Amino acid sequence: MKRLFVASILSFVFLFTIGIVAYAEMAKEGSLSGTNTYAGTHKMIPLDKEHFILVYENMGVRASDTGEGPFHGMSTHNQGIMYFEKGVGRLRGYLISVDKDGDKFLTELTEENSQLGGSPTSGTGKFVGGTGKFKGIQGEIEYTRQNLYPVAEGTHQAVSKFKGNYKIVETKE
Repeated sequence: MKRLFVASILSFVFLFTIGIVAYAEMAKEGSLSGTNTYAGTHKMIPLDKEHFILVYENMGVRASDTGEGPFHGMSTHNQGIMYFEKGVGRLRGYLISVDKDGDKFLTELTEENSQLGGSPTSGTGKFVGGTGKFKGIQGEIEYTRQNLYPVAEGTHQAVSKFKGNYKIVETKE
């Protein structure tokens, strides 16, 4: 009877441990959607009256629409540059997203026809690499950014809605 009791306890512990590992593993591919809210600073560098460069840095948080999953509750850090000609800009930026375990992935952002001020602007992003559970990530997102009225000169705040897909591929080392 003692052996049966011990075997039962060990089986329970084994199944519980396997369940935790299976739950924690990220799907190898899927879709994502959510909201990224952020604030930051920028500096404008004029070339002339109609041309300037805007260099920016912001930090924020990402929440998935479902309120769970590997892309929910992430910290974000974004740096980039925009070139404006007659009020219309092009953006190139890099967004690092970090989850609660410290795993990261990098998204390269692109916008064409960006507007200054409150107008919504659309862009795309491409996943270009990651660490931990995001190692080998590939995929893309589309987003719409709504600039908010700044709280102080040289700052910006925005809310960005995104959707996309990802795939984790084996990397060769």
